[in-house]
Parts: sequence; structure tokens; C-alpha cells
Amino acid sequence: MEQRLPGLDDPWLLPDYDRSIVNLVTSIAQREAPAAELYPGLVELEQSRVHERPVALLVIDGLGYQFLQRFPDSYLARHCASRLTSCFPTTTATAVTALALGVPAQQHGIPGWYTHMRELGGVVMPLPFIPRGGGSCYSRKGVQAQQMLDVSALLPQLSRPVRVCSPAYISDSDFSRALYGRSRRGPFQGLEQFFERLSQGLEQRGNPLVWGYWTELDAMAHELGVDSPELEEHFWQIDQKFGQWLEWLAGSDTLVLVTADHGLIDCRDDQRLLLDQHPEIDGMLRLPLCGEPRVAFCYLRPGAEAEFVDAIEQQAPGLFGAVESEALLEAGLFGRGQPSLRLRERIGDLTLLARDQAIIKDRLLQEDAFNQRGVHGGLSAQELYVPLIVAEP
Repeated sequence: MEQRLPGLDDPWLLPDYDRSIVNLVTSIAQREAPAAELYPGLVELEQSRVHERPVALLVIDGLGYQFLQRFPDSYLARHCASRLTSCFPTTTATAVTALALGVPAQQHGIPGWYTHMRELGGVVMPLPFIPRGGGSCYSRKGVQAQQMLDVSALLPQLSRPVRVCSPAYISDSDFSRALYGRSRRGPFQGLEQFFERLSQGLEQRGNPLVWGYWTELDAMAHELGVDSPELEEHFWQIDQKFGQWLEWLAGSDTLVLVTADHGLIDCRDDQRLLLDQHPEIDGMLRLPLCGEPRVAFCYLRPGAEAEFVDAIEQQAPGLFGAVESEALLEAGLFGRGQPSLRLRERIGDLTLLARDQAIIKDRLLQEDAFNQRGVHGGLSAQELYVPLIVAEP
């Protein structure tokens, strides 16, 4: 849905927390959902007998709805039941956390890949659980990743067997342990083993839930762009394995659900605002930029607000909407209900929302130059909309 935001004249697409990835989790968890009163289940799944049959939820990182529409003959597209929205921001750190915990950033408190965490003394990358710019993992200093979150793991609380199938390199990471708690793991390497692990999880007794996570589509899109032939080839590899897997599941009464955390959009070289080339703007910040290149949470030096907005507009006319971060909370972009106690301090003073194919990026001295082609985090249709794929083989 489109809505005008405070201080901005143009309408923006916003998450729909009646039809989002969070509502999908409510449909799966049903009576055990953490906030069904705020995020009701999806109409499409009301008659799906979720608790009476095995369920597989596949999260294909970066599989946007708009991207999927390019492949109408694919197995995935032919089983696409409808379109959902991601949550805000449209990024893995926020959206995969929402898919695991059943609530968006409003409750779980992780608003981006870079997040200022006062309790850890600076800007953090929550997923690798290290400081921005590099350094040792906080767990080496006795800190648990769960301490970043304002809700507890959902999957271990479900009254059914659960198995989480994620890539071996993250299966037992600090952040994975925070998201999935004591849930059984099915680490894998490669696409073939991914579907093998899903199948093994479904062989458990007691109508199991298998939560599968594939990361490579997103990784390739970041590097090569959403229109690259390599990404298309990889999509077809996923789709072929998915079709074969559905044949293997035939007659099992398994409910297969597929969605994504977000989609991606390619950035343009002439719409990149790189603050290491604009020290006059960078100097108005009291902390490095947080959030995402498409949604930047800005912590500004006192009295610099108006000058900062003017400088952004002068260097990138019309490419960014500047909104007080508190206004985004009030407008419900992060979710419904009472916000996480730490969310306000994690979204800065001012938020820059990217229009068109723009990005804004600063750079610490120890960081490499920004070189991503595909990006996400913003509110374009390409980033916000994700598919709801339903198959009953």
C-alpha cells in the first residue's frame, strides 16, 4: 500500500502487516504465535491444516516477487499463490530475524545490517556479531547474541518437531543460536544437500516443521546484479531441484511454503552518494551511518539537521527522502504495538529513504570501497514484495 510520510510529498510503498512475512509465521505457529493479535494469519492458509501435517517453509534469500514474475514457466512461479510484503527495512538482518521470531523490528529490535548498539559500545553487524569494520566476535568477550534481541526464540516453543536447515557456515553461528535456540539443525553444503536435509527433516514423526534457508541467490545478486545471466542460471538451478523435490514428496501430505526475506534492485553508478568523497557531509555525523545503503539511519551532530538535509539534496537532488526516525515509528513502518525498548536508540535521529536506484554509503578507514550491484533495504516494489508459494504435492 502507498502512504505519504511526514515531511515528504510523494507516496511511498509501505509494509502491510496484515499481509507480510510476519503474518505467514503466524499462520504456521497459529496458537503459539508470539503476537497474533498484532499480526494475524494469512487468509490463504486458513484451511491449510498446518498442525495436522508436515510443513516445510523455505526462505530463499533475495527471491523478490517482481524477480519471480520474469520466470512464469518455473515451478516456483506456477505455485505462487499471492504476494506478501517484507518488513521494514527490507534486509536480511531484519527480515530473516522476523521470519524466525514471528515479529518484525518493532518487537525484535534489529533494524539493519549495521546497527548502533549502545550496550556494545558502537556500531555492530548483528549477523556475524562483530563490530562494524571488523574485529573479534562479541561472544569471545562473554556476550551472547541473544542479548541483542528483545524477544526469545520461537521455534523451540512450538509443540511439534522442528529442524532448521541452513548453510553449514552459519548453521551454528552465534546469531543462528539466538534465532533458533535449541532447535535441531540440518547444516548443508550445496543445493543437492539442501534438499536432502529438508527431506530428512520431514521424516521426523509428529507432523514436523522444517525451516529451510538458501542464501546464494542473494549473494550472487549483490555481486552481479539482478539482471545478470549468472543469477538467472542459478534461479533455474534452484527451480529444477524444487520441482524434483515436489515429485519426491508426492503423496506425503506435506504442505510446502516458499517465500523470501526481501527482493533486490540494482543501484546505478550515477546515483551513488559516497560520503568518503563528501567530507563536508560526513563531518555532520556523530556516528557512522547505520541501517542499509537504501535506508540509512543517521546520527547527527547537534544543530546539524537542516544543514545535513540541504547538503544531501544538493549533492543528490530528489534521490533521498529525509524523515525524522521517530516519525517512521509513529507511522508503523517497523511494525505494530509497543516498540522494543531499544529500537528508538537504534534508528538514529534522521532516516534517509532512497528513491529510484540510489544508495548512500560512508566508509571507515579499514573498509573496502563499496562495490555491490544489487542492493536492498528500501521501499521499492522490487525490494518490498516477496512471493507466497504454496505447494501440496
